[in-house]
Amino acid sequence: MLTIGNKVLQQLAALLLERAGLKITLDGYHSLRLALSTRMPVLGLSDPDKYMQRLMSTHGEEELRALLPLVTVGHTEFFRDAKQFRALEQSVLPELLARARREMRKVTIWSAGCATGEEPYSLALVMAELGALAVEVDLWATDLNLAAVEAARQGRFTTRRAMAIGPERLSRFFKPVEDGYEASPVLREYIRFDGQNLAVPLFDKVAPASLDLILCRNVIIYFDLPTIRGLMDRFLAALRPGGLLFLGYSESLFKVYDRFEMIEVDGAFVYRRPLGERPPSPPPRVSSPSDPPLRPGSPESFAVDLRQRLQANAATAAKLRNPGGAGSLSSRGPEAPRRPTTELPAMGNLTGRRTGEFPAVRVEPARPAATPSRAVPERSSGSFPVARMNPSPTTPSPEGSSSRPSGSWPQLLPPAERLNMAVRKMTAGDFPGAISGVERLLVDEPSDLDALLTLGNLYSLTGRSANARDTFAQALQREPLCVEARVFAGVAAMQAGSLAEARSELAKALFLEPTLAIGHYLLAQVQERTQDFDAARRSYRNAVAQLKHPQRPLAGHYPEMLDSAEAISRAARYALAALEEQPG
Repeated sequence: MLTIGNKVLQQLAALLLERAGLKITLDGYHSLRLALSTRMPVLGLSDPDKYMQRLMSTHGEEELRALLPLVTVGHTEFFRDAKQFRALEQSVLPELLARARREMRKVTIWSAGCATGEEPYSLALVMAELGALAVEVDLWATDLNLAAVEAARQGRFTTRRAMAIGPERLSRFFKPVEDGYEASPVLREYIRFDGQNLAVPLFDKVAPASLDLILCRNVIIYFDLPTIRGLMDRFLAALRPGGLLFLGYSESLFKVYDRFEMIEVDGAFVYRRPLGERPPSPPPRVSSPSDPPLRPGSPESFAVDLRQRLQANAATAAKLRNPGGAGSLSSRGPEAPRRPTTELPAMGNLTGRRTGEFPAVRVEPARPAATPSRAVPERSSGSFPVARMNPSPTTPSPEGSSSRPSGSWPQLLPPAERLNMAVRKMTAGDFPGAISGVERLLVDEPSDLDALLTLGNLYSLTGRSANARDTFAQALQREPLCVEARVFAGVAAMQAGSLAEARSELAKALFLEPTLAIGHYLLAQVQERTQDFDAARRSYRNAVAQLKHPQRPLAGHYPEMLDSAEAISRAARYALAALEEQPG
């Protein structure tokens, strides 16, 4: 890694704060070093001072935008998002492991956008606790930032970053080193790290319908709409029918992509490739006496070794269960041999809905609390415990009561539907009811960025400017490059009469996303109010000009916000025509 001093890092942190509003603390300097180590070789630079000169030049904005995702991608942690990892530990990974063992194949997982490795190491740790051998798991962890990939491969973490692992797991899977902990060789065996650009049109390292699970969390928030849709097409093709996709809670495919099904697993909402899509099976392989011997480490030899090991384990277990010998047969009788398949088991009785449809969720009977077991569970149905998403027209509104029993059905509604209920109240003018609904949603789903942005807008519209500012700051703390937080913070400042603040926030939003037409239009509104008419004319023209680029829907909800190219174009042209009649 290049030698980069603190002086350069301080200069870069100040530049990022000024241009993008991105606050980098001393803890974030590690991410800055990784980002610089990736970008500088691309430009053929080895001197950090010369790279800083490039960033501060008149043509440095484009390079700074290229650097930004690499800076923020370092923000990750072990077992990030407790609700999703609970679903992974208790249902998803045990079920995938049991399924793969029955079919004599590996569990295939892709941690896409793994940053410095906390996510794949968390997954490997859970698989180890479930009793999976490293040879039974193909855990592929990738990132665009090659310096981050190399750091992840080393498996070293500071004491602060390792705190989320817990003392028992730390002592079992990590060893103390200077300034932190290092993953044990046993844990590192589960993971293969690699560089991968998710925006490329073809994943040449991924076979079609080969993956059981993809985790791509807090990555697509940095992509535009066409890139997101293309990536989802590639993810869909890479997953087995029934395979699962985990996105970050601030990321939603609602009104963006509709070929996945949305399902609920132990309180976490995830996306699934529909079960009915089965890829054509290859012709059966017929062995020949002239075939060469199986190569050690090949998929074929793995299958043979695993089958022999599992059969031996099963025989030993049968003897332990049936000490009386062969006469003590199980009342279940012998099972028919299972044929390997690329299709994963159904996760509950769903009706084949696609993403974007959010009906009420049927409540399953409450399950008694039990101490979680680390053994792979035996499930006769082979299905994950999910709630069925059937509409229930007679179900009362979840916002109608201030107190709800634990486990009541409103908490099982998809977050997007709960938010839509609050938005309908906002549209009807019931702002107190809307605020109450969104605040309760954020208690259950504290990472829901859509809800957080909507709550900030509600505070702004009801004159609670300080609350709005704090709420948008929370959104930025969770997702530092959230363009919407800057846009809505600018609107809130404009409503509060703080025009300088509004101008600063909107300028930062446009630095992050220069093609955002609504951002140019709102900036023109601020400039017009400050009587900077020349700048306002330029911004209105920019708003119209940027409509040649695809415009993505903004996260968060704001009533009567211009949300179509036609509406933005009409409003900008009208305002520009009115300004042309004014002098100066």
